[in-house]
Amino acid sequence: MRIYLVGFMGAGKSTLGQRVAADLDVPFFDTDTVIAAQLGMTVPDIFRVHGEMYFRHYESDVLRQTTFYPKALNATGAGLPVHEDNMQWMNRHGITIYLQWPDEAIRRHLMLERASRPLLSDLSDIDAGLRIRELLAVRKPVYEQAAITLELAGEVESDTKLLEKACRYVW
Repeated sequence: MRIYLVGFMGAGKSTLGQRVAADLDVPFFDTDTVIAAQLGMTVPDIFRVHGEMYFRHYESDVLRQTTFYPKALNATGAGLPVHEDNMQWMNRHGITIYLQWPDEAIRRHLMLERASRPLLSDLSDIDAGLRIRELLAVRKPVYEQAAITLELAGEVESDTKLLEKACRYVW
């Protein structure tokens, strides 16, 4: 069974997913990493050179490539579930797990690392805060369609254990 991790930017999909996959000895795929490797560019550069819509279309294609692995842990980009029919597709082809943080915690976290986030990097503090609020409003209802929701504390060790427990439950 494939597991798809969904959640907002900075929720830990890549970090926690990689740790749990290694602990459980299952393949791990990060859609952003796969896209960057296939295109030979960083995700921010892909956004800058080709635009968000190009990236989103390519991202959906990479998502469909995950069916080559019957058992794998897949970290998705934060915007992937809300484009095309990706959330429904993941729910049909595996189990989705929403890594949820409190809104204010995710805002604080992203403000510290926003330089590495293509949708936030060029914005002022005020505009970045507004953009995070807007994106959360659009994306949360889609993330909430996941089969499992894990409320994370933002602490790597305890969050890793919680995700590992959920993955063991699925497998």
